[in-house]
Amino acid sequence: MPVPLFPNEPRRERPGAPAEDTNEMMSFDGIGVAPGIAIGPVYRYAGETYKAEAERLEENEVDAELQRFEEAIIRSERELRKIVTVAHEKLGVSSGVIFDAQLLMLRDPSFYDVAADLIRTQRHEAGYAVQTVLDKHRQRMEAAGSASLRERAADIVDVQNRVLRNLRQGKALSKIDREHIVVAENLTAADVLLFSRRGVLGCVLDFGGPTSHVSIMARALGVPAAVSLHGLSEIVGAGDTLILDGFSGVVILNPDEETLARYREKQARYAALSAESEAIAAEPAETLDGRHVQLQANLEFREELPLLHEYGAEGVGLFRTEMLFLTQGQALDEAQQYDVYRDVVRAAAPHAVTFRLIDLGGDKLLPMAHREANPFLGWRGVRILLDKPHLLRPQLRAILRASVEGPSRILLPMISSISEVQAIKATIEEVKAELDEEGIPYAPSIPLGIMVEVPAVALQADRFAAEADFFSIGTNDLTQYTLAVDRTNTRLARLFNPFHPAVVRQLHQVSRVARASGIEVSVCGEMAANPLGAFLLLGLDISESIYSFQRVAVSLGVPLGLSSDAPDWGFRLQLDANF
Repeated sequence: MPVPLFPNEPRRERPGAPAEDTNEMMSFDGIGVAPGIAIGPVYRYAGETYKAEAERLEENEVDAELQRFEEAIIRSERELRKIVTVAHEKLGVSSGVIFDAQLLMLRDPSFYDVAADLIRTQRHEAGYAVQTVLDKHRQRMEAAGSASLRERAADIVDVQNRVLRNLRQGKALSKIDREHIVVAENLTAADVLLFSRRGVLGCVLDFGGPTSHVSIMARALGVPAAVSLHGLSEIVGAGDTLILDGFSGVVILNPDEETLARYREKQARYAALSAESEAIAAEPAETLDGRHVQLQANLEFREELPLLHEYGAEGVGLFRTEMLFLTQGQALDEAQQYDVYRDVVRAAAPHAVTFRLIDLGGDKLLPMAHREANPFLGWRGVRILLDKPHLLRPQLRAILRASVEGPSRILLPMISSISEVQAIKATIEEVKAELDEEGIPYAPSIPLGIMVEVPAVALQADRFAAEADFFSIGTNDLTQYTLAVDRTNTRLARLFNPFHPAVVRQLHQVSRVARASGIEVSVCGEMAANPLGAFLLLGLDISESIYSFQRVAVSLGVPLGLSSDAPDWGFRLQLDANF
């Protein structure tokens, strides 16, 4: 759970039902997904949704309907290209990836050809054909085990509504009151982009999560946002005033004067911190006493590579290779993987890239995956790889081949026993022998690391240090397994605490063993993106942290900007925006 920027602030629980007096101050807890504090009047936005009816065409109407379908696709492409242009203007060339994906979806054979075939052979009206095909794709995404994939279902809804609207030759709603806070059930990334051009103060959504495209776009644009405020859009109305805390996710409806004054002070404080952040952006990531903190990127897609240099990442601390498989819905062959890995290594050079081997299972399942009652404790990570050499060996070959382009490292997921590490090392040697026979070059020495995310590894860190070249502590899973708290269960969110003494003690143990053994140790997880967590990790002698470009922007200065009486910690650690 994110720690508020202002942790001493009292918070109210969300009431069970709205009070009869709509002017009474009410407080709601959501999830903060884009930093900042917005104060202003409500603009309740109800985006249009379209529903097509099952109407059958006459045989002589089919050709005209196919032409109408094609024209709607062309209009949708024209709209999305315009949005991409705006995104490039505001955010840079790499920002259009979200909308490029929707553009590709319009012509993807699994949509376009199937919908056209329904029109041609079943004589369905174009709108109903579009709706039928995309509903099936959406349902598959929503049924996925991965929360990030479920949130991508919103892209399919956006494409569906766009095409259906263009079949009716409607126009997108683009007018919105300036200097207002948008409250809606849901929005698309395109909505947020267009609204930002019209000066909205912030966005509050009933649904959504921190990894959705809406959240990513809001962070990139600097629009404060909170999601998962279930039912708030049904309560607010014209004339209401909102306070939106994009750090903690707290939303206050019709605040009193004392509360308004308090949050206006926070606005000013954050503005000062932001200005300071820009002023020290070029400074090295180090403490005042000269201790360097290595900030590395946590990447999933090749399209994120331009951000490496934009935010000054010192290499890729974690490249999540399983996302290549999850987005395709199937296994990739060696050549497909090599093309991606080669580009990643070239982009990161002269810094290293750490490739985590395919980490499937848990909340990341391929459609054909084995279903389990308790997937987080089941067949996942290295357990799958050792059982499925047709997944493991091509990936190892691809990584080894790419290693000639620059420094590369291999990271093993979900390790729980020494024998698993030894089995992977033996397979790597076999693959190297194959490449030698084929005359294919590779870097002779590639460091091998293990994820420390199971307490069994943390408790035997000295034994594992003898088998590994480096440790990467996954604080999300380590916390989950230590506290027996499902980190995806919102009912247990208050119990998921990476600062729990049992977790911190394991972090200290692993760090101490790693230093004594002369191997590197880094942290990847929510804790590394938490301001207070960053200080704790430094105190535990862990100064390598891996950040996602989707993380909330935070600038740590003296005295942190947390409260007026915060102590001077003596640090001046800069965590770049959106890192």
